[in-house]
Amino acid sequence: MEAAERGGGALPLAVRELIAGGVAGGVAKSAVAPLERVKILLQTRRAEFRGSGLVGSFRTIYQTEGPLGFYRGNGASVARIVPYAALHYMAYEEYRRWIILGFPNVEQGPVLDLVAGSIAGGTAVVSTYPLDLVRTKLAYQLQVKGAVNLSLRESKPSEQVYKGILDCVKTIYRQNGLKGLYRGMDEDSCS
Repeated sequence: MEAAERGGGALPLAVRELIAGGVAGGVAKSAVAPLERVKILLQTRRAEFRGSGLVGSFRTIYQTEGPLGFYRGNGASVARIVPYAALHYMAYEEYRRWIILGFPNVEQGPVLDLVAGSIAGGTAVVSTYPLDLVRTKLAYQLQVKGAVNLSLRESKPSEQVYKGILDCVKTIYRQNGLKGLYRGMDEDSCS
């Protein structure tokens, strides 16, 4: 039984935990992508979506960007959530095991789960924060069907338009270095 627990020739337990967490996170994030896109646009694009509500926002996205518009930024979202969920799930299990092995007299229960979960959450957030920033920047952009990089907003010459995940990462890094990829993390640490 112990060999089966460790993998017995199969993938090691930590790798299976990484895969399970990553797949679960990616599927869940894609399932709610249209709602996530509308949420971001309602939070950030006051002029185009003011007073339109959920149904009106869905209609606006569909009319201006087509069905794929609901998934704008989802690639970056999945690229962030897969490693985040994988790390969080695996790290929680590993930290929990380490605590139990390091402190054999520790009581197993909600306090242990809280400590292991908190440390695992911190590990996952710090490791994947740049991808969260990229996801938000890409989802914030609006494009009209048939037009490349055309914003529904009054065009501002300073508004950056990104071609994709790598372009966004490279641009942020080129403009602000590593610090730019973690911009806003101190504000997000409490949420």
